[in-house]
Amino acid sequence: MKYRHFVAFLSEEECDLIEGISWNEGFSDLYFEKLVDSGNALHVFLGEGEELPVFLKGIEFSDLGFSEQKEWFEKWKESLVPFELCNGIEVIPLEEEEEIIDSNKIGIIPGMAFGTGLHESTKLAASLLSESVRRGSKVLDVGCGTGILSVIAAKRGASSVLALDVDQHSIEKTVEIARINHVSIETRLSDFLSALKSEERFDLIVSNMIVELLNEFALDLREFLQKDGRVILSGIYKDKYQEIKSLVEKGFLIERIKEDGDWKAIVLRRK
Repeated sequence: MKYRHFVAFLSEEECDLIEGISWNEGFSDLYFEKLVDSGNALHVFLGEGEELPVFLKGIEFSDLGFSEQKEWFEKWKESLVPFELCNGIEVIPLEEEEEIIDSNKIGIIPGMAFGTGLHESTKLAASLLSESVRRGSKVLDVGCGTGILSVIAAKRGASSVLALDVDQHSIEKTVEIARINHVSIETRLSDFLSALKSEERFDLIVSNMIVELLNEFALDLREFLQKDGRVILSGIYKDKYQEIKSLVEKGFLIERIKEDGDWKAIVLRRK
């Protein structure tokens, strides 16, 4: 199979933001190259007939034409090395599906990208989620992306996990990762919270999205939260923290803040 190769030259901050969004969106056919003299290059590979994801369409790319899969497939395979995600949880990147039953290991097929280390925002969400899930908890994952947070909730003892995403590809990846890890996850195609039923309530809600998207529904999470439940929001870039803080304080108390590099995650409880 041939892939069309695109490249764009971006700042460090732009690359950081795009990396976060790409994980949230479940799109991994890209990698970042650190250049000696001219900043950073973003490389994107698209299959024949495939279009750029919406979050990349505002970037000025150069089209380098088609390349054969074999030119970069071997490098991708070399990057499939297990690594610790958080709190004793090890991620096992896979070339193809195999069953991973161990509760402290998560198998995932990461896609044709160089490198499989998860973004800081995902690590923050994963760490707070694994610490917060209680056996028997009902968990909601809003914007499930690759589904890795839903799997953590299930492997940490949640009695039910519901994963929502507006993108069909993300729903399919979540079904795939649930199958690999031998856990049960319900999925629904949903524009933010639109697929939820009015009577549904959750002990724990997690969402790893950029602030511009979190702003759209964060306050609405209150009506789907159990009285003593918690909300974990990640994907908060440092310059956007005050913006989301001002919004969520209208309906929640900020119970905890956790940071990793330029990214923050917060734990909320109802006022």
